[in-house]
Amino acid sequence: MKKTVIELWKMKKTNDPILRVIGAGFCMGIPLFLGLYLGNMQIGTFGCFGAFAFLSYQPLPLKKLIQRIVTVGLAILTAFFFGMLATLIPWTIPIVISLVSLIGFMVCRAFKIPNPGPFFVIMVCSMGTGMKLHFPEILQAVAYAGIGVLSAVVMAAIVGYINQNWLHREVIVITATKHELILDTVENDSRMLLSAIHDAGIIFFAAYIGQSLDLGNPYWITISCAAVLQGRDLKMVFHRNIQRIVGGMVGLFIGALLLNLHLPVWQVVPIIVLLNLFVEFCMGRNYGIANFFTTPLSLLLANLSREQFAMDLVEYRFWGIVLGSLIGLAGAFLITYSLKMYDKELSIIQLMNKKD
Repeated sequence: MKKTVIELWKMKKTNDPILRVIGAGFCMGIPLFLGLYLGNMQIGTFGCFGAFAFLSYQPLPLKKLIQRIVTVGLAILTAFFFGMLATLIPWTIPIVISLVSLIGFMVCRAFKIPNPGPFFVIMVCSMGTGMKLHFPEILQAVAYAGIGVLSAVVMAAIVGYINQNWLHREVIVITATKHELILDTVENDSRMLLSAIHDAGIIFFAAYIGQSLDLGNPYWITISCAAVLQGRDLKMVFHRNIQRIVGGMVGLFIGALLLNLHLPVWQVVPIIVLLNLFVEFCMGRNYGIANFFTTPLSLLLANLSREQFAMDLVEYRFWGIVLGSLIGLAGAFLITYSLKMYDKELSIIQLMNKKD
């Protein structure tokens, strides 16, 4: 037990280039400092949503890397738009989030896209459902998020070029075509549709609970649930659940301290960029420690363009972390044991067919 606890908080060795981490910081900093300069922090806040596209960075050949970031960026903008659009008819919010999740899970599974997979698309869609904007304002918000996507594409191109041509880092060459990847998924991944429907269903339930409880920022329940479901197996989901809750509690403490300092915006912006650097450095090395910084980062971002009491933000985030993580864990248990029962029944049927 003690060894397990130590492993949960141990920093792993990775091949993650530090230049990617720096690129992520610059990518988020561009819309934030632009918003600060223009005196419109909605540019900074919504621009950061688009900048999340950079976090799908992989050491792909430069052309494919740019195509990947552009595709993810367009997916984020589309999900953000439909998330905000759903607020015009509130009862559709859980349906929209679950449909975005279903499509995201299936696309990432079909094209073998690794983590974070569809997480940031689901996250931005969920955060869009927390906005109360009229239709013209929705279009404006999408345009601001587009600034972040543009910064993600530019930074990915710069980081990719330096890594490949100056630092001569190894690239991942994918030879299979999209058609071949889809065909392989259809032939060899029979659980893909079932798993995608299950995960989308769990996220629907989390979104529904968040809307029903009226927690001020209900999307944090959905985001926590989606983050926990990223685990590749039940053991990893369980570990991520512990790491997210404990790491989130530490992050809440840090975030509460920062919020109650009532810092001016020009000081908050560089703190957000610094927190993002810590998040990106730690995320691949230890998910729990990364949550020390994701929580204060999200709290500061949420407080940039909307006035709220600091402790209200902390309370909403607390319940979002706990409830979302527990729903994700319960969902992971359900699908794991359902599939085990299915496999057991299938093996019995196959055995009986052989006897006949």
